Amino acid sequence: MKFSRKDIFTIPNILTYIRLLCVPVFFVLMVMFCIDPSAAAAKSYVWAAFGVFVFAEVTDVVDGFIARRFNMVSDLGKVIDPVADKLCQGFGILMLGVAYILIDRWPIMLFAALLIVKEITMGVFSYYFMKASKRQVEQIANKWGKAGSALNFASLVLAYFALGLLCYDGDVYKAGDIIYWIAVAVFVAGALIALYNVVNYNVGYYRDLCRVRESGILEKLDDKGNPLEDKTAEDKDEK
Repeated sequence: MKFSRKDIFTIPNILTYIRLLCVPVFFVLMVMFCIDPSAAAAKSYVWAAFGVFVFAEVTDVVDGFIARRFNMVSDLGKVIDPVADKLCQGFGILMLGVAYILIDRWPIMLFAALLIVKEITMGVFSYYFMKASKRQVEQIANKWGKAGSALNFASLVLAYFALGLLCYDGDVYKAGDIIYWIAVAVFVAGALIALYNVVNYNVGYYRDLCRVRESGILEKLDDKGNPLEDKTAEDKDEK
């Protein structure tokens, strides 16, 4: 895996940088909401945070489409894109859980905690397999992973939308309550798929690592996955 200077400013990677910048903006807005959820300004903060979160997730879809459609897939993108995804969803889940605790709604927090543990576990194991294989084993999404990500995104969008509605009174609050329980149901489905994915991904990574080790290619690569220089050839050239 080699990082090229020309890949730094490709459109997909620029969109990923924008997604990374959305994370601290979203975090600050949610912190402002959590300071006092009952304040009049809280509504503005939660809706602004909701908008930033949706925008960030849209850039994820767009940069993936552009990268595949116009052949702009790069090694740099393969590294920073999943990092941006983890940060967006990780902070989205974390702040969602905190916000719902503050308004005394616990069920969604339990599934949020489960998803956070899943993301951390996947990140740790992905790093281990990438390091042990000298970058020869890469994280590749499958249909279950995509389905889980889609459900996680849907549940987060519904939960944040419900959170905004729960800041009001009367019929708007009742609508928010209904959407909240729909979000919980989607969270349950996403959590079940997430548990399956943890096992499925890591079993696949382990099998790939075994195949790479058996191939003998690791002896020809440095720790960063680059080919080692052929000392024998160099000696012959010198002679």
